[in-house]
Amino acid sequence: MEIDLSAELASKGYWPAMAFEYFKDKKYSKAIELCQMRLKENPEILSGRIIYARALFQSGQNEAAETQFYKILQEDPNNLMALKFIGDLKFRNHDEETAFSYYSRIFQINPYGFGISCLIEDKPVEETRILSLQGKKEPSASVGDNLRRIPFRTETLADLLMLQGHARMALDMYMELLELNNNLRIKEKLERAQELLKYKEKKNV
Repeated sequence: MEIDLSAELASKGYWPAMAFEYFKDKKYSKAIELCQMRLKENPEILSGRIIYARALFQSGQNEAAETQFYKILQEDPNNLMALKFIGDLKFRNHDEETAFSYYSRIFQINPYGFGISCLIEDKPVEETRILSLQGKKEPSASVGDNLRRIPFRTETLADLLMLQGHARMALDMYMELLELNNNLRIKEKLERAQELLKYKEKKNV
């Protein structure tokens, strides 16, 4: 029989677990209220601040959520969740390059991804533009078409795609960048993308 550790801790009065139970039930206002009260007394409890920040994010209080995620990074500069959500907030505000700098930081800390990859999705405005980090195979041509509609091309974005095994999309972007700037570094990266794509195609034969 599986034990729900969060529920068990909540039943014993551990407030971050109680807040998390509210969060799981989408009772964001209750989670926020509890965290606000308890963080005044115990500002050092990072798990409670993470739940607080996520509840603010889910309830649409973006500026307040961003402030809390930055506070988390002050205590834990390598906190992947804070980096991910700040990236999402930047992407939501159409600051794509800053967003990708945060996503790139995630993959610097965790270069192998452990099943995390980036799928670029332009969601409806009311849902906001969020870059979801989730396990995915190499995107299909239709996703590649969506990528080509992105109004910016950067070496950082191409590197990020390459890190996550999206060789085809990285290759297309490196080629475009090389046409604009005949840079030896980009040329070498393009060649590595070609090698990876050939390997993947050969493996799938």
